[in-house]
Amino acid sequence: MVKTSSVFALASALIIGVDSQFINLPDVPQGVFNVSTRIEIQGTAAAAWDAITDFANYPTWNPFVRKAVVVSPLHITLPEQRPVEGAHLYFRVQIPPLPLPVDENTPDNPLNTQFSYENITHVQPELGRVAWKYYAPEVALEAERWSAVTDIAGGKVVYESREVYSGLLASTLRASLAESLQQSFDAQGEGLKLLLEES
Repeated sequence: MVKTSSVFALASALIIGVDSQFINLPDVPQGVFNVSTRIEIQGTAAAAWDAITDFANYPTWNPFVRKAVVVSPLHITLPEQRPVEGAHLYFRVQIPPLPLPVDENTPDNPLNTQFSYENITHVQPELGRVAWKYYAPEVALEAERWSAVTDIAGGKVVYESREVYSGLLASTLRASLAESLQQSFDAQGEGLKLLLEES
């Protein structure tokens, strides 16, 4: 796995000039709605990449995703709990998120607990990007999430993440959960900031 800051710096230099709300997320179809977050953190893209791809340690800092397990397409838990293209993810999440700070002993709010099953579609360490799609046998709801980390000036890293929702049920989801999903995305960014700036 590539983790060197120089690789991230090179990738950053190629994309920082983009006139966009995001500096390192690919263009994707707009869908029915999307939620996103962007935050600047004192630290490096290499450290942020290590944190966002270390699924086993999400409970120690993440107020949104409280459990993440990487499994094979045959649902066998993989020994390495890092993203691999073609593998799947089981998530236990809090929507809206738990209050910060959190650690592995912070209890979930049962009323806000939800589960999802995702396909890991892209792992691009050289660009600091990872993506997954909501797995559903029907096409009533589709969701694709991209996350990226990018070194910027001043010894900082930008963490950004966006999920685009489409399909017949997307409007219903927007009406019922869009605000809480936005809170959860923002809280994950704030949790990552706490983790990196306090370590």
